Amino acid sequence: MQSYFFIRHEGRNVKVDFREILYIEARKNYTRLVMEPPRPTIMVLVTLKQWERVLPVENFCRIHRGYIVSIEKVQSFDNKYAYLGGEKISIGEQYRGALPGAVTILVNEGVRKEPMELDNLLQ
Repeated sequence: MQSYFFIRHEGRNVKVDFREILYIEARKNYTRLVMEPPRPTIMVLVTLKQWERVLPVENFCRIHRGYIVSIEKVQSFDNKYAYLGGEKISIGEQYRGALPGAVTILVNEGVRKEPMELDNLLQ
């Protein structure tokens, strides 16, 4: 699979690498493609459903009726918000399990008397 796509913007086909995308926000039939600076935010006539068919599922996660985020760009999250690129993006109730299900979370299980091998920890 290609790591990029082209999008029509200001009369030209502009190359966008998946790694440059922070998040995509729904705006009626349009979406805002928000990328890392210095790349501009682009409004495109593409729905979130269409984006979900194009974006690699291992790199992107729908966290709200109106948002798809780049998993790689998420700096932290809780049950209500994902924080990325200086933005606080709301996590929709029906999407609460999507982001935790898409990433690996290591949980502190308290103090252990003997060290646990990494192989056992990852099982």
